[in-house]
Amino acid sequence: MDLSKYKKPLSPLSSSVISSLSKEAVLMDFHDPSHCDEIVKLDIHDGVYRDKNSSYFVKCTTLMPAVTPLMIDWWFAWHLPDSERYKLWHPLDHVSSKLTQDRSNLNSDKERYIGINSYVEEYIGKKYSKLCISFLDPKEFGLGGLDVDSCTAICARVTDMETGVKIANLLHYVEIKDIGSEMHSYFWLGSNLEHDNKLINFFLTYLSKIQFLKGSFINTKLATDLLRHCYEEMNHLVSFLPELYKDIRTSSNLRKSL
Repeated sequence: MDLSKYKKPLSPLSSSVISSLSKEAVLMDFHDPSHCDEIVKLDIHDGVYRDKNSSYFVKCTTLMPAVTPLMIDWWFAWHLPDSERYKLWHPLDHVSSKLTQDRSNLNSDKERYIGINSYVEEYIGKKYSKLCISFLDPKEFGLGGLDVDSCTAICARVTDMETGVKIANLLHYVEIKDIGSEMHSYFWLGSNLEHDNKLINFFLTYLSKIQFLKGSFINTKLATDLLRHCYEEMNHLVSFLPELYKDIRTSSNLRKSL
């Protein structure tokens, strides 16, 4: 499929977004991802938050006119296997995306991405990252029983592939609103650093308690760069997703009718 129609430059960030990016990290205790049923009900301002253990929490809000939660589920199922699709989402920062498992034969969009590992390469600020994004069932984040017609939740654990350390968790919570949808994105950085190797994990648990060592790879700059990246990619997604979704669904229905 020729995707050139959907390849657009990033739009400038709004003044309100720039204001959020300019604020200093706020010292705050925050819930871990297992309490997302409570977190999504809280009125948390966009920005970067830091706790006493030098872990970070990032909140980003995106207004999504003409976008539905079903479109978001479709997007995560559709774009993962292909780098060109992934780069539509952020033409500057995104480099590549691949899967090692093919779920294209499954019936629903959620089945196609929940439980899968997506291997991506991208820039967060000036940092080049090779990441494994493991998509999880929202129940693992305390979000069971979601009404699929009015909301969806994209939940994942992020592993740095160069170190093997699980460094972050993320949630994109999307609700139907009068304008279309509203996405609330949440990121946890450094809260539960883990490694699959038990010996490495033992030392990691100890070293992560030494704040200046932890700050060498989990810090305010990384959290702020992630906030900017999220603002850019999600607002950019809004600019082409409704049209892309409509075109592909129309094309798919035509093929089925033949």
